[in-house]
Amino acid sequence: MSDALLILIAANLAAAVAVALVLLLRTPARKLFGPRIAYGLWLLVPLAALGMLLPARVETVTVRAATVPAADAPPLAAYAAALPAPAAASFDPWLLLMGLWIAGVLVNVAWMAWRQAQFGRAMQDGLAGPAAVGVLAPRVVTPADFDERYTPRERFAVLAHEAMHIIRHDTRINALVAAARCVNWFNPLLHVLARCLRIDQELACDAQVIARYPTVRRSYAEAMLKTQLATQPLPLGCYWLQAEPHPLAQRIRLLARRTPDPREQVLGLAMLTALALAATGSAWMVKPVRVQVVELPSAPALATPVLARIGATEVPRLAPMSSRVAPPVRPAPAPPVPAGPDFALAQALADTQATPTLADRDRPRWADERGAEPKSQPRPRPDPQPRRIYAAAGRSWVEPGTAVRLVASTTDSEGRALMTDLTSFGSQRYYRTGTFIASGSKERLFTAVVQRGDRLWVTASLSRRFDPAETASLEMRPGETRTLTLPNGRAIVVTPVVRAETPDEQAGGRVAIAMADEAIARSGDEAWRTYRDRCRTGGC
Repeated sequence: MSDALLILIAANLAAAVAVALVLLLRTPARKLFGPRIAYGLWLLVPLAALGMLLPARVETVTVRAATVPAADAPPLAAYAAALPAPAAASFDPWLLLMGLWIAGVLVNVAWMAWRQAQFGRAMQDGLAGPAAVGVLAPRVVTPADFDERYTPRERFAVLAHEAMHIIRHDTRINALVAAARCVNWFNPLLHVLARCLRIDQELACDAQVIARYPTVRRSYAEAMLKTQLATQPLPLGCYWLQAEPHPLAQRIRLLARRTPDPREQVLGLAMLTALALAATGSAWMVKPVRVQVVELPSAPALATPVLARIGATEVPRLAPMSSRVAPPVRPAPAPPVPAGPDFALAQALADTQATPTLADRDRPRWADERGAEPKSQPRPRPDPQPRRIYAAAGRSWVEPGTAVRLVASTTDSEGRALMTDLTSFGSQRYYRTGTFIASGSKERLFTAVVQRGDRLWVTASLSRRFDPAETASLEMRPGETRTLTLPNGRAIVVTPVVRAETPDEQAGGRVAIAMADEAIARSGDEAWRTYRDRCRTGGC
């Protein structure tokens, strides 16, 4: 009910603005293009109201559903208990407004019916007319003394005038205006419209009769001076306006004006069409936009052949430590405890390239029978196996005794799958175990994770240097699957899993420290001493 009243009020506001615009334009339009174009300006009022009644523009907003574990979601009973108790029936102001509006409609309908009945009684007594009456079957009504009051030429002019009203469907237009006045009785500008529209209607009808019969100008003016209505104005019909000074003088003065030429009429019709379209479009544009919210899933599923082979819950195996001493690495300095999500992004500002594995460095180079090295031949890529990964290992920080596995996947610009499945350990920061998957693409996907209690700051990048233009960070909880959107628009799906370090993994950290001690004893390199000290504090 309240929505219907609001729509009615909005349509009346648009119609009121259109009425004010027509009141400003009708006199200049009549002087420039003639009375018929000025009368056509009143078409802007219903078109403006129609523009407000048209369906509103729809804007679709896409939101991603919040990822809340089912165990953390409050039960339905908790929501029901939090709802306030239903209040007792109270007074609704919309009902009062609806009642007042209906009462006003009934009063206006009764008043117009009474005025129409008065005209009907006067018509039966031969005192009404000349006028055109009727909506379904219009007809011309003349007074009883019509033949005695008017000369033959005047009678011809009067009958031609009333017949023109019927041809132009003016009686039906007046019926629609009367219905609009009843429905929108509270809008004072609509009552002004009814008065001014009748004046412009008569002027337009006069101009069309004179254009068809230019020799009856004088008889037409004399018939106006003789016409007097014995009853009140006719609500449903077309009548000769009472002999008030302003309308009568205006009608007689316009009879002496020349008929606009075809070019003026075409220009006026074009102006009227443009104004009609502008009125409808403006009313529709100011109507509030209806927002449609589309909720998307929290994140797309991780469904790639690589993940299917590795398994989302499998713990990567530690590759056996080699007896060879790896070259010293100077890890980037970092605070022992991260201060927030900016820590992971700050670590991503330096470049760390992947160290080739020992197997790759020791692979033999074969020659053919002529003693020349063969050209590189593509070899089938074996299934990915967990191995030590040194790329960006120093950017991750995991609490001692904890291992954080981070699975990230995306696609390159050609649609090939990129994936990293890396596990970082709290016992050391020198390497991670896991696998890079590139599917033959030239792009690579790099990740880092910073742990602080049950909160994780995950960083993903398409750049070895973790360029901010291709890097994004997100705070997550263990076990969540979320989507990172890079500044360049690329989406990366990440899933972190937290578990306790195994004894083998903790032993791997101790082996790394022992390797550093051996290198220090053998070479005395200060870089190895710094690396060992950091490993002993859980930061190597």
